[in-house]
Amino acid sequence: MTPSPTVFYTLCILLPVVATGVAFVVGGPLRRLYVVGSRLLLGALMLGGGLYKLSDNHLPGLMGPPMNHAFLAKYSLEIFAQFIGAAQLLIGLLLLSGRFALLGAVLLVPMWLNIIFLTWSQHWVGTPFLTTGFLVLNLGLLLHDFPRLKWLFYPPADAPALHAQRLQTAPLPVELLWWLGAGIVLIGGLLYPVSLRTMTSTMLLGAAVLLGASAWHYFQRRRARE
Repeated sequence: MTPSPTVFYTLCILLPVVATGVAFVVGGPLRRLYVVGSRLLLGALMLGGGLYKLSDNHLPGLMGPPMNHAFLAKYSLEIFAQFIGAAQLLIGLLLLSGRFALLGAVLLVPMWLNIIFLTWSQHWVGTPFLTTGFLVLNLGLLLHDFPRLKWLFYPPADAPALHAQRLQTAPLPVELLWWLGAGIVLIGGLLYPVSLRTMTSTMLLGAAVLLGASAWHYFQRRRARE
């Protein structure tokens, strides 16, 4: 016996709500697991969705139908679709980076709202409920980082003391390599008009630079603790 669509759509929203509530009430390792799992899931969804659009459906994504070129051409939306793909690629990278996950979570909220209302207005079945569930996980990530977000809503009473705090950064060579790798990945995502091979090769090069910078920073920190 298969569950009715109504039950499935309800669970798409209810399960993320329950998971978020339990993670925050219990806390500890369960909350960390929720945060890491949500970042990986949402980051992979955005990264895959962006590559899917930027590669003209040649690279598989985890969600979304193929781009309908006839529909896009009818309303002159080809450039808009490429912009959404690039934005999803950037958000996915930010979420998966860990360090910039909060910025990725902030940018992801309007992306989910855009998808929800677009699919709702187009009468897509099921997609608005599924993406609403992902939005719940997204809001959970923002709630987790509220101690950092609160300064956007409530200015600090002692602003000079906050400004005087040192920023937590990696050594300059690692920082430069990280930004170089991220830039190569983003530029590579726009190279499909040249060729799919050029696009994937450039992005793999950028990913290798990112991983190399992260590994270098890890071993530097490990050596400093010894």
